[in-house]
Amino acid sequence: MASQAAKVLSIAKSEEGYREGFSGGHWNNRERYAAEVPGMTWVSAGEYPWCALFISWVAMKAGVSDLYPRSASCSYGVNWFRQKGRWSEYPAIGAQVFFGADGGTHTGLVVAFDASTITTVEGNTNTDGSPEGNGVYVRKRNRRGANTYGYGLPAFAEGVTTADPSLKGKLGYRYAAKASAPVSSADASSGKQTSSKTRVVTVKAGQTLGLIAASAGISVATVLSLNPGIKNPDVILPGQKVTVPATPPKATTKPSPKPTAGPKQKPKAPAKTSSAANFPGVKYFGPGANNAFVTKLGRALVKHGYGRFYAVGPGPRWSDSDKRAVKAFQQAQGWSGSDADGIPGPSTWARLMK
Repeated sequence: MASQAAKVLSIAKSEEGYREGFSGGHWNNRERYAAEVPGMTWVSAGEYPWCALFISWVAMKAGVSDLYPRSASCSYGVNWFRQKGRWSEYPAIGAQVFFGADGGTHTGLVVAFDASTITTVEGNTNTDGSPEGNGVYVRKRNRRGANTYGYGLPAFAEGVTTADPSLKGKLGYRYAAKASAPVSSADASSGKQTSSKTRVVTVKAGQTLGLIAASAGISVATVLSLNPGIKNPDVILPGQKVTVPATPPKATTKPSPKPTAGPKQKPKAPAKTSSAANFPGVKYFGPGANNAFVTKLGRALVKHGYGRFYAVGPGPRWSDSDKRAVKAFQQAQGWSGSDADGIPGPSTWARLMK
């Protein structure tokens, strides 16, 4: 079975050679992709640059729309990956690469990389690599430089093959100095260990995300970080695929110190954590709230992997996005009922501010 990354690249490569419309003696940015992507028809109708739209179309056709931004804006795409904690200065197979100042000029898909170059499939370009070209081309570019801004790394179920040394050995990633193919999902689909150190399990009737996490020896929060496509941890369906670590993480235990002779001391009461002590109060959160603490809360949620609930990004005005993100975080701690109502209390605040 082809991996998610392999499907994305296969579809993108198959479009090589496609050309946009030509009228009035020039190429006109009218293409066939926008009409097939929900909500994006205006791109072709307005003769708008379509490099980012092309990637949204590829992702939709590959069945992984939730792993890439749906937009015609390159700048939006950069922020989308940043908010999800999936941004890197290093290439990866299937990564969305962004070009120009702040990444807002042009974009493409990485199909291979070595120590100094990347091979890409790009829409709305040409043989010169222009950000305003006439079709879909395979290009070779410098992987680092003034024009190459950075890379968004999709959370493929089988893991991501990347050149980012900071991700070496982390769950969901496979480090490679150079690569020309994605991680295979053959072992992942059968439950065997893959090179990215993850495996894919199929949800059975009656199973919950908590049960799957427990059987894998991890927390629900870890499961959610490996499966950004799961929007509601309380809703999973039989037959659904869930990525978990290939092997349970090893428990680390410290040897108990040997008792030493000395005067007995009265045990001290555990001190309150500074984060809990600094909780501003429930009155700063909920409908109608508009203050800096809401922004601080949102940023902490994004840092902990809950950026998927924000369409734009955290801000000072309380929104339903804040409530849903808080509730998902609370449920990931194993809380329920009034303890997982989407409104932060001292315990929620303390854990988020770690």
